[in-house]
Amino acid sequence: MHLSLEPIGIITKVANKSEILIYSDFEQVIRNIMSKIGDGAEKGQKLLVVHKNNNQKQMDGHQVQVTKATLLERNGNLLTISKIEANEDSVIDVRLDLTA
Repeated sequence: MHLSLEPIGIITKVANKSEILIYSDFEQVIRNIMSKIGDGAEKGQKLLVVHKNNNQKQMDGHQVQVTKATLLERNGNLLTISKIEANEDSVIDVRLDLTA
């Protein structure tokens, strides 16, 4: 089954970390996360990032990938996270990892 998913942001690699830019139309995603963890407590939170896998070598046919990451910093709708194996991937969703 193929689904058409609208991206809410994009992942980019920056030095030894990654950044997720959430598009302004989807800032509610960030507000939902911040309401669950409280002000000033975002550093070190574990996140699950659902993103389209733009790796052309991927042969298993999966359209999306779920990656665990640690939130290092938030500046508005820009999330700085631990380095993940994704670059220029479209972000589908960002959630708190409640199993951590």
